[in-house]
Amino acid sequence: MVQAIINGRLVAGSKVLDGCALLFNTKIIGIVSRETLDNAWQRERAWNGEPLAVTDAQGAYVSPGFINLHIHGCAGADTMDAGDDTLVVMSGFLVQTGVTSFLPATMTCAFPEIYKALEQIRKYMTVLVRRREEWHGPQAVEEKEEKATLPGARVLGAYLEGPFISSAYKGAQQEKYITSADFAYISDFSDVIKAVVLAPETLVQEVERLQRFIVQCRDHHILVSLGHSGAAYEEAVQAVGLGASHVTHLCNAMSGLHHRAPGLAGAALDTDATCELIADDLHVHPAVQRILYKVKGAAGLELVTDSMRACGMPEGVSELGGQKVYIKDGAARLEDGTLAGSVVTMNRAMANFRRNTGASVPEVVRMVTENQAQELGLFERIGSLCPGALADIAIFNEDFTIIRTFIDGNEVYKNPDFL
Repeated sequence: MVQAIINGRLVAGSKVLDGCALLFNTKIIGIVSRETLDNAWQRERAWNGEPLAVTDAQGAYVSPGFINLHIHGCAGADTMDAGDDTLVVMSGFLVQTGVTSFLPATMTCAFPEIYKALEQIRKYMTVLVRRREEWHGPQAVEEKEEKATLPGARVLGAYLEGPFISSAYKGAQQEKYITSADFAYISDFSDVIKAVVLAPETLVQEVERLQRFIVQCRDHHILVSLGHSGAAYEEAVQAVGLGASHVTHLCNAMSGLHHRAPGLAGAALDTDATCELIADDLHVHPAVQRILYKVKGAAGLELVTDSMRACGMPEGVSELGGQKVYIKDGAARLEDGTLAGSVVTMNRAMANFRRNTGASVPEVVRMVTENQAQELGLFERIGSLCPGALADIAIFNEDFTIIRTFIDGNEVYKNPDFL
């Protein structure tokens, strides 16, 4: 069956298209004029001989499904729980926020605990073939391999946040488990891990070792992200030059921007590294969000939630990495007041960022779709409404409330307030 979404404002690249219809089955077929679709409907209620089902977006935006590159938990579940239902719970909740793909993030814990979480991610992850020029070997003939069934958002792999970080900038991570970066620790899960956080100054006295780690990661298509780091500007720039291309939650848990010591934050702004941003208006002040947007632009920023298990749950006491977390007034904090991830959802972060910066809807959508897909080498598969891409679709209104979500052309969420 072919499906069509009509009366929507289609977010296609940098444009918003009105008066068009989006056609799809499991993949995007294309965008056609409303007149073309109406003629096909009136003739035979079909498209190229296949039955046609129509969804009326009623003036809402229609965009690619969102990709959350960095999330620890939500709806009472956390990646480190490593239970059989952990990713099932997270997957089912995320589609309510427009997220159709995500990287569950681990914490700085004992390696057996990290490995247990990575095994669960391997069990549920969907393997998508990377962009065509990076295909290698016979495994490339299959577009994707389903590992286990999830009710909503697909798992693309893991985001390893720790233990290769700085004790001085550990944030809500446990210091006793921090260790120096060595690819041997993660080599058995190189198929699962898609991003790894690194404090480059911990290897600054061993440049060859730093380079070797970054090269080994990149050879296995693992993003090296600088974060939880007190790196000097020069150390961070050196790491970017060696191949680190990403920065974890810019401005948080890192050496800040000072006019005589630019730090990691300064290096992030002064290089082509792609930077994450937690736009909950707690981690980064709205004024700083505007500055970052002016410097990096929509192409250089990615909105992430970095949310923990309390996201989507009532206020009260929660947990992160074996530590008590107190949720109040939209903030998640340890007993000492340290911010412990966020409780923001992706669609709320998008609304915040647009309000704070004046960015256009296509720009905000780019920051949760195309940028992530490009970094992961999956832009031919996800992150766009281009023909041939998987039919992962979010429909949302002006305040980014999610109305419907589709994955592989199947409707996986329908907001009861918009029935």
